[in-house]
Amino acid sequence: MSTKSLFKVIVAILLLAVFPFNLLAIDEQENKFKYSNESLLGFIDSNKEISELRKENNEKIEASIVEHNLTMERYNQIARASQIGALQSGTFSDEEIEAFNNVGPVISQHQRDMQTAMQMILEENGLNSSLYQEILRSYQQDTALQEHVRELMRERAIEAAREARRKEAEEKANQDKDKS
Repeated sequence: MSTKSLFKVIVAILLLAVFPFNLLAIDEQENKFKYSNESLLGFIDSNKEISELRKENNEKIEASIVEHNLTMERYNQIARASQIGALQSGTFSDEEIEAFNNVGPVISQHQRDMQTAMQMILEENGLNSSLYQEILRSYQQDTALQEHVRELMRERAIEAAREARRKEAEEKANQDKDKS
């Protein structure tokens, strides 16, 4: 057997010996957390979509308040006064109170629509609201879980980049083939 062949055999044996240990380490890491990677990826996707949804909903609410001739600040002042029963204190004009009362149902509808959309987002990502809330609380409190989630996001980004490069190479090959 030549030295070159012997070297290849030794490298192959070392790779086979090391590879299973790496798989065990990965399995150990995955089992360290209460949640499956699939659930955590669903959480990541849901959280991103829900954040965008909340931003859009807040913009709709603010636009509705402005349409009723109130500012957000004034609306919040009236809302606080309403909660403590101080609307009739003379601090607010009748027009402001009427606008506040008229925009209330509009805001409630925006919030109901958002809740429905949130439920759909969670379902599309394989979660329910209680599991989402449970993962969120754990994520906020557990730095190891935060790091694991960041690692899942990095792995996903790497895989997406690889897939994009593969598609690009495939398209280029098809273009080159068509030119021939």
